[in-house]
Amino acid sequence: MSIEAYEAANKLALKAYRNAMNRGEYPYLKALDDFLPYEQTAGERYIGVVEIPLYYVVGTKTAGRQNSFANNFMPLLDAETEFAYKWAVLQDAQTNEGIREPIVAYEYMHRFYVMEGNKRVSVLKSLNAVTISAKVTRIIPKRTDDPLNKIYYEFMDFYDDTSIYDIWFSQEGSYKKLKQYYGYQPGQQWTQESRTSLRSEFLNFRKEFKAKGGGKISITTGDAFLAYIDIFPAWELQTADSDTIRENLSKMWDEFLTLSQNKSMKILLEPQQKEKPASGLSVLKNRLLSETSKQLKIAFIYENSVANSAWNYAHEMGRMHLEQVFGDKVQTAVYEHAEYTDNSEDLIDLAIKDGNKIIFTVAAQLTNASAKAAVKHPDIKILNCSTNSKYRAIRTYHCRMYESKFLLGVIAGALSETNDIGYMADAPIFGTITNVNAFALGAQMVNPRIKVHLRWETVKDDNAKAFPESVQLISDKDWINPENPTRKYGLYRRQPDGAIENIAAAMCHWGKVYELIIRSIVEKTWKVDVERNKNQALNYWWGISAGVLEIVCSQKLPDGTRILIDMLTEQIRHRVFNPFECTWTAQDGTVINKEGDHLEPEDIFKMNYLASNIIGGIPALDEIKEKAQEFVRLQGGFE
Repeated sequence: MSIEAYEAANKLALKAYRNAMNRGEYPYLKALDDFLPYEQTAGERYIGVVEIPLYYVVGTKTAGRQNSFANNFMPLLDAETEFAYKWAVLQDAQTNEGIREPIVAYEYMHRFYVMEGNKRVSVLKSLNAVTISAKVTRIIPKRTDDPLNKIYYEFMDFYDDTSIYDIWFSQEGSYKKLKQYYGYQPGQQWTQESRTSLRSEFLNFRKEFKAKGGGKISITTGDAFLAYIDIFPAWELQTADSDTIRENLSKMWDEFLTLSQNKSMKILLEPQQKEKPASGLSVLKNRLLSETSKQLKIAFIYENSVANSAWNYAHEMGRMHLEQVFGDKVQTAVYEHAEYTDNSEDLIDLAIKDGNKIIFTVAAQLTNASAKAAVKHPDIKILNCSTNSKYRAIRTYHCRMYESKFLLGVIAGALSETNDIGYMADAPIFGTITNVNAFALGAQMVNPRIKVHLRWETVKDDNAKAFPESVQLISDKDWINPENPTRKYGLYRRQPDGAIENIAAAMCHWGKVYELIIRSIVEKTWKVDVERNKNQALNYWWGISAGVLEIVCSQKLPDGTRILIDMLTEQIRHRVFNPFECTWTAQDGTVINKEGDHLEPEDIFKMNYLASNIIGGIPALDEIKEKAQEFVRLQGGFE
């Protein structure tokens, strides 16, 4: 009889009991009836007999036997008691033939509380079993706005489709992402083959993740699994040996640590510099060349061609700027047509194979491919031009366009004769919403009667893109497509005869952005950013103060307006004024900010509401063209 096994389990129980007491925690099993008021529930549902994960069995349904066990389910009673004898008999039965009788358990918020079968749970936990058979009744909580409650309701939908209990997430939307990864839509029943594959892959991952210390990181195993299969395909977990999985986990570990942070992304508003940059490109160039003897090989990877994309053309000018500044100390290469769904990963791998040590992927759609390559090749510096990344392995960069949009709004508000202005936005992503609000506030600052009519270029309904006749001034795209040049860019006026009069445009100097990034690598301040912001994904969000943004105005702009723009530009440059540091309200009447207060960069960056003087709304995902939907998902879309 396994009295020795009982004594070993009893030692684990006493240790857990002492540790809990020292931490001021309850040392026994939790009883569900003790902390769950009936009025917080929305009913019960019998699930049936299922295999449940033992690591989610955390307590008892009633207070009956809870004091017989420590909070780790190990037995507390003396080895000479009848309780110990029965426990040992069960341990023998499990060792010789296996425990077949299912326990009776209640599930609440993805945790299980035993009604009948506490000793069976204890025995199997002592043997490090993974699952136990159980007759499960689910207690359904009432819906609330609590994030945990929302995640649980997402889990219930996931369970209805998959009958899988093993996976739990800490972030809303994760179950939907997992379904999409395996090719399923919400509400679509999974095949038995898919269920078996997912469960096998997850349990193989969990075993190695826990062995490596995953239990010490404040994310769930499900969170880590979703991040892992984003980089390394899940199907490889079916056949990969433990050494391979452990090696991949080591490469991913920094990403798991990043996920564990409350603020996983750090926005850097100014470039790090050892000293003030010397005036004149030639002086800067000479100093940089003296600090490095090796030629830097730099790759630019574009989603499509340079010739037919205004966005890519602007960045191509930036690449040429690098060559002008650094001369033969840099060698740049261009890789085009890195379509998101096809060969993006292959092109990045090719750029690495070609010897490039710094890679700029110039499209938000290339974020995942960039992260995969960066995790697999930690010696390569990979940066992605986007505004919302969760990956520590790469760095993202963009311009604080809202500063220039605010100035364009001031100009539009000053020149409007009808109190109606148009704004054509691209897609509802983080940053773009911010730009719209900044423009509207700029216009309102000089004309409190101004209304900004918001339209979206990427919506499916072309009729929804038209502006009222009263709209004469329109803010449109920032870049010109070299293959299809048009005067409908920046801020322009529609003349009665249909002619376009360009008034002002916001310019992001991507060449300066790239110059500052390369300079940070040469001067070693690249590493300083990491040391100051450990376990966080880094985003460079630079603006007028960094010299990467400016407003170009028409000579026809009235002198008074020009003086005002110059004055505001200097105040923004010296960080004494921020467009959002004023009292303003959202469309629903919510006061967003009070004068004298300030919004944190993350609050500005992730705006998902519109200012009260904007006519129009943020389109739902299904209203946007399919080609743009993935872009919206990647960059913080609003489903």
